[in-house]
Amino acid sequence: MIGTIFNAKDLTQRLKATIQMTGKLGFTQDTIDQLRINQDKSIVMAPDDENVNVLYMCVLETKPEYAFPILKSGPYFYLNTKQLFDKLEMDYQKNVIIFDLSRCEKYDETIGGDCYKMTARVKVRTNESDGDSEE
Repeated sequence: MIGTIFNAKDLTQRLKATIQMTGKLGFTQDTIDQLRINQDKSIVMAPDDENVNVLYMCVLETKPEYAFPILKSGPYFYLNTKQLFDKLEMDYQKNVIIFDLSRCEKYDETIGGDCYKMTARVKVRTNESDGDSEE
């Protein structure tokens, strides 16, 4: 018996978010579209207990006071995450930090929204403009 056919578009789409030099977390257009990010929603984040390079992000349909509000600048959406990344000691001014996002449904019910695993890729910033543009 054959299973469900894989959708190549779902499996080749690159969902990403980048920490800007200001500490804000910016989303690519593909990510905005796939996660249906807009200012009517909010986002909560949590660390992985076993891997410092992994965070979990959950998009909520509501705006509880403990969640990050989704902000907008031009066509892009971002989170004001400077204090979070400072607390996690992520050196986003010295390094370009890009998160690859993958769907992680196992926490949806617990947190109450669509959850994504965020795996960090870190490279030394070569000049001040690296990582500040949306890809």
